[in-house]
Amino acid sequence: MTARIVLVVVALLLVTVAAAQAAIPKASLKVMYWPHGRSAPPEVWTLRCSPLAGTHPARRIACGALAKHTADLRPATRACTLMPTRTSPQARIVGTWAGRSVDRGYRLGCPGWADLRTVLTGK
Repeated sequence: MTARIVLVVVALLLVTVAAAQAAIPKASLKVMYWPHGRSAPPEVWTLRCSPLAGTHPARRIACGALAKHTADLRPATRACTLMPTRTSPQARIVGTWAGRSVDRGYRLGCPGWADLRTVLTGK
């Protein structure tokens, strides 16, 4: 009886994990992050979702954030009025998400940065 319960719990867990992965669209992205502005070379990662792969240090969290905030991958609908400094953190994402091209820049304090912080900074 105990073995059956364990088997049912494991099966439910596998179904839950599979459903969660299925909810994340396929992606192939390159993330460039300039932690201290563009005066130095960026940190560069690859990120693939469904299946999860790449060099991004927080792949699972990053793919989840992208699935939750897909609007932040679209071109910005309004300009960010914050003036960047030479040392302001910046990032850029290029590639494909759910079959659509992505090419968007981000700056600290501008739309998209807070929602995609883990994607952009790797932390």
